[in-house]
Amino acid sequence: MNIFQFLGLKPDHRPNDKKTTQLVKHFDEVPESRKKGKRYGIQLKKDGVCAITVIYDGTVSIWSRTAKRFTNTWRLIEDIKKFNLPDGVYFGEMTCDTKGVSLEVLSGKVNPNRTKALDVNDQVPYNLTMNFFDLVSIASFIKGTSQTSFQNRYEHLVERVYADKTPHHFPTSINVINLVPMEVGAIQGALTIAVENGEEGIVIIDLDAGWEAGHKGWRKMKLVRGVDYDLVCIDYEEGTGKYLGKVANLFFKWKGGKTVKCMLGKGWTHQMAEEMWKCAQYCKQYPDVTLKAIKDSNPVGEIFQVYALEESSKGKLRLPKVGEQRFDKEEADV
Repeated sequence: MNIFQFLGLKPDHRPNDKKTTQLVKHFDEVPESRKKGKRYGIQLKKDGVCAITVIYDGTVSIWSRTAKRFTNTWRLIEDIKKFNLPDGVYFGEMTCDTKGVSLEVLSGKVNPNRTKALDVNDQVPYNLTMNFFDLVSIASFIKGTSQTSFQNRYEHLVERVYADKTPHHFPTSINVINLVPMEVGAIQGALTIAVENGEEGIVIIDLDAGWEAGHKGWRKMKLVRGVDYDLVCIDYEEGTGKYLGKVANLFFKWKGGKTVKCMLGKGWTHQMAEEMWKCAQYCKQYPDVTLKAIKDSNPVGEIFQVYALEESSKGKLRLPKVGEQRFDKEEADV
């Protein structure tokens, strides 16, 4: 059963099962023309698992952004039931307060596809926290859109969770928000403060925007902490669909003899990806080519900036992307 079936709909109610929540685009990737004249609010971006709490006819369930039901959330569900929240679709970030539990570990514990039972002494299910950040009605979720502004949705969310205005010993919190319109400089300052306090970053929200399932752009944007390295490319991969005949991913030499697979990031156009593919294929067929324009466009052996959210506890880069080619460097960082 997926989230749509839970609501009495067909499993393919929306062809793309990922269109369950509003996605967040990087602030720098949204055109400046879409940012002008907007009233922005700032929320903390928690370092957790995106979760959709559906309360429908008094039944509480928690789902992933791919419409699948999370596992091992029974304790959190029981606590949410005590709150007697009205029906609705509550969007949040699920985190874990157990010391030493990384995001990778948390994801594995609640993975919708998990079949292996947890150890009886596992404390993760008992220490889950839901950080709510948005709310839409059941009808709006089914429709896929809501004309209610984010500011009104957020105010309704706060009113519901803290209805009696008294503190609750409840593993749920409302993300901090600033409803005052902010200039770009202030937004950057908010990111610095958030990161210094151990948060992943901030989400910048158009306070007057409605909600649209699957939308990724100017409605909600993010600025996050990150890491970047200059790595040497060792291979490439052709894409599919609109990336057929274009380079979609590059592979880089990484620590311990490992490799990192990265998609092309900000600044790489389809035309550039196509040119890279053609030149790389030509160089593979004719390795002794001397034409500089072709050689320079072949990514293999070249150094690129690779940026990512962070380096995980297992030494992996989270959400790595390819930045600029470092023509100014002769040695990679790794």
